[in-house]
Amino acid sequence: MSQHFSSPPRLIMGDGALEQLGRELPRLGTKVLIITDPGIVAAGILDVVTTVLQGTLDIAVFADVIGNPDIATVEAANRARLENAADVLIAIGGGSSMDVAKAVAVVATNGGTIADYEGVDKFSTAPLPVIAIPTTVGSGSEVTKGAVITNPDTHVKMVIVSDLMFVRIALLDRRTVAGLPGRIAATTGMDALTHAIEAYVAKGANPVTDAINIGAIELIGQNLLDASKGDEDALYNMLVASSMAGIGFHDAGLGAVHALANTLGAHFGVHHGTANALFLPYVMDFNVSAAPARFARIATALGIDTTGLSDEDAALAAAAAVHQLAADTGVPTKLSEVGVGEDAIDKLARDAFVQADLPGNPREASLADLAHLYRLAL
Repeated sequence: MSQHFSSPPRLIMGDGALEQLGRELPRLGTKVLIITDPGIVAAGILDVVTTVLQGTLDIAVFADVIGNPDIATVEAANRARLENAADVLIAIGGGSSMDVAKAVAVVATNGGTIADYEGVDKFSTAPLPVIAIPTTVGSGSEVTKGAVITNPDTHVKMVIVSDLMFVRIALLDRRTVAGLPGRIAATTGMDALTHAIEAYVAKGANPVTDAINIGAIELIGQNLLDASKGDEDALYNMLVASSMAGIGFHDAGLGAVHALANTLGAHFGVHHGTANALFLPYVMDFNVSAAPARFARIATALGIDTTGLSDEDAALAAAAAVHQLAADTGVPTKLSEVGVGEDAIDKLARDAFVQADLPGNPREASLADLAHLYRLAL
């Protein structure tokens, strides 16, 4: 069977990356809409970017992106694009801002509403150009070929995917994550770790994605705890690791963790990184029998001494280490901590069972299995 790897956008990394904006923008358009959220404005990151851009192009700002963005958020951002005749978009923020920008770019050139394009390759006209400036260390949306937008009517996180959806340029600059609150570093970092681990064992994994995902797991294992304590070098390393994990999962696929987490987020608005962290160790345990050698390799990448351990025991040690890492960084480890109880489990399991990421899981999961995994996290 053939395997696939889609080349990601151009990455500009390191000190001075933001200063490349003024050089790149005129090649892409004439009027800019920045899409971001109120937290980025309050943190002063928007000011950093606009200062760099002074004297270049006409710039407008839409700063009303919400967590777990929905169709209404995309429509509001698109109205701002129309009002300002923007022909190039800059996303500043985490996955929410980047997903909204990519969704607006699709609607701008293809018409309709973003719900029209749920699924894979549902549009044919290239979107508007997007530049992504990630400010968290987890989503990887700056390098992936899709967006996740919540449909509030169905409580489903729609996945819109196409090779046409890659942003043109992603800028990784340490200034955008310096001072990132420890809680956000922890939850978004666990999101990146989930991407890399799920993709390494997913059905669509291949030698190229394997190399990238193992590298990301190693870098995250070495830096996540320090990043959650505010270490600026660790935060920048996590920013790079997040992009690596994004590159590693968009062709390999994901699995049951994301099926469970996306459903939880759609119903209860739980932060995506938090939701992933809740389920990752339990799903790792569940999947061990399907890929023990791969999970043992993950253990080694996380720095666990596996000398004398069987693959199965090393794999279980990896799951335990992930659970401990979440606890050490302060990420919630129980559904009860985010206000979800037993009464929600059956509905969550039914919706997770039809989630788009589930088929990539290395072990087939039944409806009862998903309900059991939710209950383990209670």
